[in-house]
Amino acid sequence: MSNNDNPLIKALPPAVDYLSYLTILEYNLTLEQLPLLHDILQDTTLTANIGWDLVHLLLPLLPQSQQCLHHVARLGNPREVVLKVTELLEAIGTPDEETNEQEAEDGLDGTDGYEGPEGSRPDNPPLGTAVTSEKNVSTADPTQAKDLTSREVPSKVSQFSALLDMLAILHPRIKTRYPSRFLSTSLQAILPAYATLVRDTQATEAVLSFINTFAGTKRPRLPPRKSSTHIPTKAAQLPPAASDPEATGESLAPEETALNERLLQSFLTFVAEGYMSSLPFNNDTPALSWSARLLEHLHPEKDIPGRRTSCTAFEEDEALHRRDSTIGQMLALTRDLNLALEDLRCSLFEPDTVANDDSTDLPASASEVPLSRPGCLYLLCASCASAVLFRAPSTQLQGPSKSTFFSLLGDFFGDPSSSTLGNESLSLIDSILFLGHYTIQGDDLRSFLERPENDSVFTKTLQYFSIISANTPSAALRYVAHLLTSKILHAHPNDQLRLSFIKDTLQHCPYENLKGSAVGWLKDEILAANTPKISNAASQPSKDGNIEQPNSSIFATPTCIATLAPHLFISPNSITTKGEFKAHEGFFLAALNLYYLLLCNEGLKGKLDVRGAMRQVEELNVDGGWLGSMEKGLRRFGDGGVDEEDGGTGNGKQMNLLEGMIALCKEKER
Repeated sequence: MSNNDNPLIKALPPAVDYLSYLTILEYNLTLEQLPLLHDILQDTTLTANIGWDLVHLLLPLLPQSQQCLHHVARLGNPREVVLKVTELLEAIGTPDEETNEQEAEDGLDGTDGYEGPEGSRPDNPPLGTAVTSEKNVSTADPTQAKDLTSREVPSKVSQFSALLDMLAILHPRIKTRYPSRFLSTSLQAILPAYATLVRDTQATEAVLSFINTFAGTKRPRLPPRKSSTHIPTKAAQLPPAASDPEATGESLAPEETALNERLLQSFLTFVAEGYMSSLPFNNDTPALSWSARLLEHLHPEKDIPGRRTSCTAFEEDEALHRRDSTIGQMLALTRDLNLALEDLRCSLFEPDTVANDDSTDLPASASEVPLSRPGCLYLLCASCASAVLFRAPSTQLQGPSKSTFFSLLGDFFGDPSSSTLGNESLSLIDSILFLGHYTIQGDDLRSFLERPENDSVFTKTLQYFSIISANTPSAALRYVAHLLTSKILHAHPNDQLRLSFIKDTLQHCPYENLKGSAVGWLKDEILAANTPKISNAASQPSKDGNIEQPNSSIFATPTCIATLAPHLFISPNSITTKGEFKAHEGFFLAALNLYYLLLCNEGLKGKLDVRGAMRQVEELNVDGGWLGSMEKGLRRFGDGGVDEEDGGTGNGKQMNLLEGMIALCKEKER
């Protein structure tokens, strides 16, 4: 069939009106017709009149229809097309229930079987469906019909990327006194759609490319990076766009420039929040592992030989390296959008300074546009990590003050007694732990804790981090939280307060692994209090050259062990099941290790009156003392015992360690 006989040519206006021509297009548009439609759309007048209603027809024909979509964005009425694109983005962000059920069953992207929103025109193919209705097939030959019905539907992320490409062309074309009204509506439609696709790298690249179109580049070009992720600038490759046919020549309202920039800044922070929260937890690598990498950077002597560090993993693993690259691009966009790090700090630590309500009214000024607090947290941590881990001086940032950091914990984690503490997003926990270690570097933490008014802050902070060290599913984050808890605890100058917190943990904490950590805190306190100090003060040196200073710490007196013994050397007599015994094994082993240390050091054993404390314990464990009760527990729940829950199976390595430590302690007691 020649072009002159083609219905798309024969029916061109003025042969029919524009609405009728749209109907003809809807019935006859196929992949084979796209080159012809490409030429037809060069008519600016035609495209301005029908372009807005072509978008939903062209999306199912991606990627072949990409050029036609660009023509619609360049030459169509920008206000009408923006509204249509926004509508389609909203459809991506709100899939129907039937689609969700099908995705769960089949693992598909949910485009097949989509029925469209209530009230949609039945002859309009909804987003994500191929143009395969009976009327389409009836106007095509049988082979073409077979090709259409078997054609793979373009993925949602491909459609999402194409729509964002169009918006990047459309918004600069709109010439009005209040362009922020269009931009705000589009950004609000993009975020839910992005949330459904956030785990796809292409979706994040599309969003960053979209932001970059508005931000431009105000920084020197970076050297090539290992990651394949990049921000393309497709709009710059296109021919010039048509002018806005509805432009009135009005100048921008005074607030518009600042408001548009603020909208994009806010959008970037919410994109950062969505991206970071979506990162999968693979091989005990939570999000960016900022906290673990910071500790490796600060304490390289603690690296285990032969074991791959987190820093090395992010250098060698392409998927992990891409995470660094992506958050690095977001950090670069903060500079391009003039989003100062101080603005991030203010939004994070002083959220009341910006209105943040659920009102659906469009903002009238930049001050009404809030930033995402989690997004600000992630971008601040990215800046700090760049300065420390990658030596990027341009992103150096002074950490928050102690008071502002500690107040942040309640905002993000709520009540420290909550049973869900530690189950928050791993990205959030990792960032808070990173910021904690970053903030408390140096000697100023002790001076902060010396103020009596900060005692409640101290106790609540320890509760947060200690419970995270017991609850979070990531072993790496549990370790980082444990170190942070220990660092804050040992920094407090009041030894009575430190002892009280350890006792409270041993006595009331419901997490047995955290009780084991408390035994470790106690051991560190005892060793620190009973180790000779070196000082420059005028004093007589000891025989070994060290200057011995008097130590009045409670951890160097019998009161320490006497106070904690009833909660430290507890009997397993009240335990009734093997599962319960297994839950206590770590704590029992930590207590045995501490007891053995005290028995082996004659100076500590006498100074702390360990025998006197154990006599107090024996009154509570009449049958053979504490070690005797531990042996009975092993016989009940070990290899030789029988338990209703598991039929008497052994407890493995941990049980063997317990048995060995009991034997060593009994030998030292003799």
